[in-house]
Amino acid sequence: MQLAILKIILWPKDQRFEPRIINFLPGKINVLTGESATGKSSLTWIVDYCLGSDKCSIPVGLIRDVTDWFGLHLQLANTEMMLARRNPGDNQTTNELFWDEGQNLRVPVVVGKNARVEDLKNRFNQISQLPSLDFSTDDNVGYGGRPSCRDMAAFNFQPQHIIANPYTLFFKADTQEHREKLRIIFPLVLGALDADTLAKQRELKDAERDHDRLRRELDARIASARSWEAEVEGYYLQARGLGLLPESSSPQPGWTLEKYMMELQNVPETVRRLDLPDVQEGTGESATTDLTRLIEAEDQLGQEIGALRRRMDKLDQLNSSMAEYGASLTAQEDRLQGVGWFAKFVSTHQCPLCSAVHIDGNSNIADLQVLAGEFQSLSTQVQQAPPKLDEALADLKNDLRSREAEITKIRKIRKIVEGSSEAQATQRQRIRQIYLFVGRVEQALENVAASQNYGELGEKVNLLAKRIVQLKRDLDPQAQKYRLNASVDSVSARIAAYAHILKLEHATENVRLNVRELTLQFSQLSGRTDYLWEVGSGQNWLGYHVATLLALHEHFLSLNNSAVPRFLMIDQPSQVYFPEGWPTQEDKSELDPAETSSDIEGVRRIFQALSLFIESVKGQFQLIVTEHAGAITWNQVSHVNEVGNWRKNHEEFLIPKSWIRKT
Repeated sequence: MQLAILKIILWPKDQRFEPRIINFLPGKINVLTGESATGKSSLTWIVDYCLGSDKCSIPVGLIRDVTDWFGLHLQLANTEMMLARRNPGDNQTTNELFWDEGQNLRVPVVVGKNARVEDLKNRFNQISQLPSLDFSTDDNVGYGGRPSCRDMAAFNFQPQHIIANPYTLFFKADTQEHREKLRIIFPLVLGALDADTLAKQRELKDAERDHDRLRRELDARIASARSWEAEVEGYYLQARGLGLLPESSSPQPGWTLEKYMMELQNVPETVRRLDLPDVQEGTGESATTDLTRLIEAEDQLGQEIGALRRRMDKLDQLNSSMAEYGASLTAQEDRLQGVGWFAKFVSTHQCPLCSAVHIDGNSNIADLQVLAGEFQSLSTQVQQAPPKLDEALADLKNDLRSREAEITKIRKIRKIVEGSSEAQATQRQRIRQIYLFVGRVEQALENVAASQNYGELGEKVNLLAKRIVQLKRDLDPQAQKYRLNASVDSVSARIAAYAHILKLEHATENVRLNVRELTLQFSQLSGRTDYLWEVGSGQNWLGYHVATLLALHEHFLSLNNSAVPRFLMIDQPSQVYFPEGWPTQEDKSELDPAETSSDIEGVRRIFQALSLFIESVKGQFQLIVTEHAGAITWNQVSHVNEVGNWRKNHEEFLIPKSWIRKT
């Protein structure tokens, strides 16, 4: 992807000051030299943040204390882009973005939010023509999500902690997430995999899923058709048993499912021709009503009979009690028989025993006479009660016999009605059974026909199978592996070439990029394989980092369309040399090669390799180097553009002094 950084811009929180602008040139080795703690290394993190990093890694402290927005002025293939992101303050990031595109853009004095970071990422994805499909065809893609412009940052930055790191070759590959994603995207960025291949991988996954689903459905239909054979044969035998196939013959061992179906197709028509008795509407309901009425009458008579029997029991008990009571009264009456005689012969005024005369008469004799009369009257009434009880008991017996005769009649009628209902129910059940059987036969015939109608489904399965074969042929893993190995071979050869230019150890060995381990491996003639962290020497580690990145970008530029932006930022490539003393900036024109140290020569070789790279790609790439060393290390090297010298008494540092004094 054509992308060059024209400017890095800082907008101050204090709007009285103008933005801080650092200018760069496309197609050049842009070198920014300066002392420590001047803000050189922060430029890498500013560019990364402005290009959509999820986290702001710009160092906290002075830079973030006085800066409100960080921005870039970019040169794209056919346009320019001005973008800026707000200082996140105490947060790790912010989604606030300023974004403008056009020709001959000017740096605005003040910027404000007009877009989101996600909008910028989508725009870069569009410009770089990255495929929109996931690498993974599973539902849970994990690290195999769609490639993003942010994944390409691994090839654009070599910050100070990475440039000479023996264990980490690429930017942010020291974290699990970025390392796994980089392993996945490497075939894509090397050109061994393209958008068409990803689309075919997705199509293959979908085709295999659809093929498996339709194949299962087809197998189920075939199995269903076979399972109907026994059921259809059973229906045939049942139809013969019901007399619905009068002219049919016994099934033969060689009969097929189609033969049974042909015979059973006559069953519905046969039933329509049968003289099945009609059941009048409401017949069943009327019979049920009559039976219910009889049962209710029987219950009512049963209750009345029970009541009569209880009354008879009570009359029997009363009759027995009256007999006993009458006997008792008779005994009492016999005792009082002498009272009449006594009253007749004894004076009521003279006591019969002592002959005493009572003026008022003898009241006790009168009382006895009254009591004797009452006993005689009560005894007469009791003697008259049994005939009445016998009469009442006879009436109850007559009523009971009448009710029993009536309930016996109702029970006979009920038995007749129930027998008639059962016969009608049996008849109705048989008719219903026939009609239900016919319905099942018709349904079975339809199901068998449907289960056998899988020709169209089988054709779909066959077409999908052919497409899967074609896709697998197009996606031949061996062919993909060959393309990837060819790309790795090409890059590895370029790494070896730059290793010779940089005079690195092990350059004569078979150095190879290992895209699985994301490092370099060295194969000796003895057959032993060593990895980058095993070769030793900071000079080798740094040199192979530079050689690898230059070789990769040279390969990317050889592709028809690469999504990797055409720039590389390198921070402090001289850090592993530590010369005893650097000549001053003013001494660079009087450099005596005989007096230069091996450390200076080592750094010069890095710039010479960078210059050769710019020539090999015909200036279609931008390099930005932030360096502590002075111009003595790049003096007389072609394609160098000195951006600035951030030293005392020379140029302003990243943060102008005016910003600091006024805050």
